[in-house]
Amino acid sequence: MKMMTILNSLYLNKFFDVSWKVLLVIFFIVVIVFILFGLIGMLIRYILKVQSKAVDKDMAYLVTSRVCDNSKDFKKFAHIKSMDRFFKASLYPFIFFLITLILYLVYHLVFKEHPWLESIYDRETGIASLFYIFDFSNVTYVPPLGFDFDKLIIIEPSPFTDERIFNYFIFFFLIIGLVWYLINVMAYIARNYRISKMSKKIYSANLDKMDLSSFYNKNIVDTTSSDEKEDKTKEDID
Repeated sequence: MKMMTILNSLYLNKFFDVSWKVLLVIFFIVVIVFILFGLIGMLIRYILKVQSKAVDKDMAYLVTSRVCDNSKDFKKFAHIKSMDRFFKASLYPFIFFLITLILYLVYHLVFKEHPWLESIYDRETGIASLFYIFDFSNVTYVPPLGFDFDKLIIIEPSPFTDERIFNYFIFFFLIIGLVWYLINVMAYIARNYRISKMSKKIYSANLDKMDLSSFYNKNIVDTTSSDEKEDKTKEDID
């Protein structure tokens, strides 16, 4: 009887109407988040691997030509080359930052009715106008685990066609510059880690894989007499 009462209460409270929708939405959100983080992790790992190998390319000739014959010199030259790579690669994101600044200045100098601190993110003046907006303010809770999504308000995208379109380009160039610069910083850290690792590996004295038997065989005393050696030599000649 108690079970029937609970099920009847859940049915009257529309639990079965909305709970499966909530679980389905949560499931898809979790799956998408895991896939997204997985892809980002794979991309970061690939970038770090490729950039760390740049140390080998920069230092191969210096090591084989014995210009660097100790750990200290290896670190010194490797860090110089790594920093040079970082500065050269950082020129590109700074070009995007410069374009962003120029667009920002032109927009606010030409269209003076727009304040300098105007947001480039919200719906009225920014990129939020390009996306769907979900208003959950009227969504009511249905005990024990459901929500009434019939009152969910979905606002459709409304792209700008006036001067506010400048904010799209400002955001576009800004985000590209930031992501590019972040990748350069990650690459610089990866190279530094590789430099530290290789400086210890190349110039470390490690006897684990060295065959010392040839050294020890040289110390074996030859007890053969001189006469026996001469007889053996004649036999070998004959």
